[in-house]
Amino acid sequence: MSSLIGTGVEPIRHAVTVEADQTRTFGTFTRQLATWWPIESFAIEPGKVRDVCVEEHVGGRIYEVLHDGQERDWGHILRWEPPQLVTFTWEVIQGPAFTEVELRFKPLGPALTRVEMIHKGWENLTPLLMDYYLAHQSGWPMILGRFESTFSA
Repeated sequence: MSSLIGTGVEPIRHAVTVEADQTRTFGTFTRQLATWWPIESFAIEPGKVRDVCVEEHVGGRIYEVLHDGQERDWGHILRWEPPQLVTFTWEVIQGPAFTEVELRFKPLGPALTRVEMIHKGWENLTPLLMDYYLAHQSGWPMILGRFESTFSA
């Protein structure tokens, strides 16, 4: 399986539909990450995270803030087009290169939005990082499912 890295690994794709308009969906994703993201287990320092912040501009950081005030970068914004699109580097995986996450927020109705996620660039990582690919393949559906459930609670 590790031979997939370097030979064109398929991007990880997942989508959810939430019961909220496009602007609210985008805002909840980018401004309230710590309220729905499973920071207790999916963070650079699980169990130590107080908040997750997004600097809302190209070049801005996405980072976790620990209880002691230290910060750990998750990535940097590459495209910022609210409320339709945000693309960022994914720097949580420590390696020689980063992957990239793109989120598209597509309105389906006045109170319905489809969120489409593509996590790509896995071919930039070394074969030793294949476990990260597999973990993200199963992790993204759980994380986006948790995001989706915040709107139906």
